[in-house]
Amino acid sequence: MKNREYFFENINDLISHLKSLNPEIGALRLQKTLYFLFAFYGATYGSMQNTEGFSEIESTYPKFLFRNPIEAWAYGPVIRDVYFENKAGGYDSLPNSVAEHFTRRDEKDVIEFLDGIVADLEDMSDFALVDRTHQDNAWKSKFDASNPHAQVRKSIKKS
Repeated sequence: MKNREYFFENINDLISHLKSLNPEIGALRLQKTLYFLFAFYGATYGSMQNTEGFSEIESTYPKFLFRNPIEAWAYGPVIRDVYFENKAGGYDSLPNSVAEHFTRRDEKDVIEFLDGIVADLEDMSDFALVDRTHQDNAWKSKFDASNPHAQVRKSIKKS
């Protein structure tokens, strides 16, 4: 994993894993789950970057969970490409490829961490997830309430 910028080079690998955990995951829940996974990964594994003189332990973890930009839409954070691919049925039969991509212990630790977050999110309704994302400064600072139906939003995370 060392020297990689993204844990998931292709977000479809993460989506296929999420679909294996919950084959009936809806579009809204998928988007909010991706957002929370990105945020929690970044706050933990992604923040373990080695700073000169700060730590003797060198991090092997990529800084970001995935590369796709996240936009601030009316119902919370959305990954535009995922939204349209999902709407077109592109994720209806993805194979779960996580096991074949991530075989090292440190990689499996990250997957277990992500699975724990997914399990915690299962206790919340879809609109409770929306409400929670609306509390995040990352979304609030980018969302344009004067134009809530605009197609283009400023990115929360740049690619």
